[in-house]
Amino acid sequence: LEKLGGRIGMIAIVVCVVIFIIGVAMDRTDPANPGSPAWLYMILIAVTLAVAAIPEGIPLCVTISLSIGCSDMVKKNVLVRKLAAVETLGSASVICSDKTGTLTEGKM
Repeated sequence: LEKLGGRIGMIAIVVCVVIFIIGVAMDRTDPANPGSPAWLYMILIAVTLAVAAIPEGIPLCVTISLSIGCSDMVKKNVLVRKLAAVETLGSASVICSDKTGTLTEGKM
């Protein structure tokens, strides 16, 4: 999820810079104030786009996907106390347990 957020952020920054450069090159000015410089108006537009590009629904999507993973684990008789543990267990490739089947501190 950190990679996804980083990619979305980088794409948003690149798009905002491109929009700023194109707007300044085309000499786009504020329609409400035609006397203002184009670079000032395009900075306002670029910042607005950057703020709008951050998806507000990502935390909701993460919570929903973790709760679905938690419910799938409950169907397999796995006890999950914390929702964030589902993500950690989902990325594990090897799980070591003792003879009773309990997980301890993760030390061998």
